[in-house]
This record gives sequence, structure tokens and C-alpha cells, in this order.
Amino acid sequence: DLIKCMEELQDYLVKIDPLKREIRKPEYGKNYVLNLLKEVNKNKGIIYLAFDKNKFVGCVAGNIKNTTKNQELDCIKTRIGRILELVIFPEYRGKGLSNILMKKIEDYLIKEKCNVIKIEVMAYNKIAYNLYKKYNYEDRMIDLIKVLK
Repeated sequence: DLIKCMEELQDYLVKIDPLKREIRKPEYGKNYVLNLLKEVNKNKGIIYLAFDKNKFVGCVAGNIKNTTKNQELDCIKTRIGRILELVIFPEYRGKGLSNILMKKIEDYLIKEKCNVIKIEVMAYNKIAYNLYKKYNYEDRMIDLIKVLK
């Protein structure tokens, strides 16, 4: 289910985090999915679920926001599509499912007249980063961290 899917993604991020700052508390999955559904519902979003027969195997979620008047002081007026999640269970990766889900969400955001699509990825998640580069996403913002001891 969707909760298990998000928990597996977070477990993966915990495992590959070089700074060991990522964690997953027991209540993470349920809380994350509830917040994701709220974010999708309030911002003209959508979630596409992928199934192999009756088995849930992955999903993509996105939403839409317009730039605020304050943002338009230093940025052109934009209708922003944001891909919030792209998650595929490990045993279904490498089989073209990401192509299908990315096409579905991009088609939806294009239909909704978005000017750009944004997606956030952890710097150390090289597999996801390279996947998005394959779909012609470009680096735009870089958020650095310094751990203080």
C-alpha cells in the first residue's frame, strides 16, 4: 500500500544518507501519507498508482502552485507543477515503470498549463538524480548543509 511504499523509500534514504541524519519513526508512514494527500488535495494535485495485476507496485504524486505576488518581485509569473514523489518498489525497478509514471504526471501538469515542473531530490540519491537528468530536468537550486558538532 501507499504507506508501505513511502516507508520503504524513507528506509532507503536512511540507508544511503552519508551524514546519518535521516530517520524513520514508526508513525512516519501514516503521517507522511496523510500530509501528502492534504498537499495533493489542496493544490490541484494528483496521484497515479501503478499495479501489477492487483499488487500495488509504485506511484507518482504531484501538485500545482502559482507564484505569489512576493515571488514575482524577482521571478517571472509561473504556474509550477511539482512532482512530490516517484516511488517504485525495488523488485519493479528497471522495467520501464518510471517512464510510464513520469509521462502520466508530466502529461497531467502540461494539461493543467504548468510552465515548469520541479522535483526535489536528496543530493546523495544518485539513482533518482540521474533518472531525473535522463528526463531533461536541470539543476536549479542547491541546498548545502554543514553539521555543527
